[in-house]
Amino acid sequence: MYIFELMFITFLKLQWKSFFRGESVGTNVMTKIFKWFWIAYFSFLTPLIGLITFKVLKEDFEVEDPFLFLNKNLIYVFTYWIVIRYFIQPVPNVSIKPLLLTPILKKKIVRDTLGNSIFSFFNIVAFFYLIPLGLDLIKEGYNMNQLIGWSLAIIAFVYITNYLNFLLNNNDKLLYTIGATLFSIKLLEYYSIFDFTVYSGSFFYSFYANPVYSILPWLFLVWIYFYVFKFFKNGLYIDTGLKKKADEAKIDDFSWLDRFGKTSIFLKNDLRLIKRSKRARSTVFAGVFFLFYGFIFYFQDDIWGPVMTFFGYLFASGGFLFMFGSFVPSWDSQYYPLMMTQNIEYKEYIKSKWSLVVIGTIISTVLACFIYSFLGTDAVFAVLAGGLYNMGINGYLTLWAGAYTKTHVDLDSSKMVFGGRKAINMKTILISLPQMALPLLLFWIGYNYYSILIGCLIVGLTGVVGILLKDLVFKLIIRAYKSEKYSTLKAYKKT
Repeated sequence: MYIFELMFITFLKLQWKSFFRGESVGTNVMTKIFKWFWIAYFSFLTPLIGLITFKVLKEDFEVEDPFLFLNKNLIYVFTYWIVIRYFIQPVPNVSIKPLLLTPILKKKIVRDTLGNSIFSFFNIVAFFYLIPLGLDLIKEGYNMNQLIGWSLAIIAFVYITNYLNFLLNNNDKLLYTIGATLFSIKLLEYYSIFDFTVYSGSFFYSFYANPVYSILPWLFLVWIYFYVFKFFKNGLYIDTGLKKKADEAKIDDFSWLDRFGKTSIFLKNDLRLIKRSKRARSTVFAGVFFLFYGFIFYFQDDIWGPVMTFFGYLFASGGFLFMFGSFVPSWDSQYYPLMMTQNIEYKEYIKSKWSLVVIGTIISTVLACFIYSFLGTDAVFAVLAGGLYNMGINGYLTLWAGAYTKTHVDLDSSKMVFGGRKAINMKTILISLPQMALPLLLFWIGYNYYSILIGCLIVGLTGVVGILLKDLVFKLIIRAYKSEKYSTLKAYKKT
């Protein structure tokens, strides 16, 4: 026990030194400040939600049995939770190779890394919600002992999603299989073919009806922990899990892009990047996923309201822009110093990146218009307005932010255990906040004083104005990239 505590303290010291000795200490500190601000905010908000859940469901939504209704929809709660974990929750990152040269046992390295996730906010927040909810349910006449058994089962499922996130981050096939299955279930329910929630509601309610059943999810939790433990332990070998695989070199012919002149050079490189890099491809798949983001708000329009529903449509057309564009120029970080020694015009470089995200936004907008056309003309207008705004405003903001967000991207990290391979991280979320606030404000002004159509028109026209001012905005972006050139080179040399 003493040795385990000593190793845990040692790993904490190493992570502390790594944090403060990095090149981007200021950015890390600011990111931590904003991160803890949101943690404190949701820590305060979540217990309040737990206290009012029963009352809101019963009085405002006139649900006959709120507890049964809650159990019925837990399947979707955990579905959203898995998605949020995959895209936002950082998997604990440990520099493996230096530790393998020490007498530290591999199982201790894995145990410490998995143990770091136990106290993640994504797990602790469940207690902030369940404790107030349980106290409120006891006041409503529910049995305390049975509620304890039910709460323990829910906590077990929360931690199951925690360790499932480790597997999803290292197995894309598993992710796509689970995603396709859950989407099919929702589709069958929407068209009244098969209502899976009838069975899922009975499943979760059984932990309240018979608390002994709560042992089962905890047994599964123990099994998945040791499965993940074995999975990563088997990868901690230089000649297997940590060895970079050499793939056969292939030449991709993108000669059809030559019509774009010098810009075509960078466009070809980006297309090769997306085709060859697993991490870059994941951003494209994330953009495809966000095509359906608007349905989350559409099905609950009475809760979120028109403004947040518009937010869903805005994100549906800009998924690729936010996923891929947020890492410009970090995608080129591995050869950025070499690229800066060449006779390259920043204008052509920025233009190629902007052209790529605009092409991706146009494709996303067209697909989203078809998908949401079944919901009515208001949805189509909202998607079009969001697409224009993303091309005319958010495209520039994303490129501008890239000059100051010096995040080194390891294109091989998806092949390394414990490697960070998120398409979204906390920094990109912080940058995207002002990109979301302005269009929502513009839409709210038009919708609140006139109509939904006028709100969409204001947002869309703002995007058109941005497109017309392209040359002027490019000059400002190029100036930012030139001023940050040497600090960017210094940051990218840190691996």
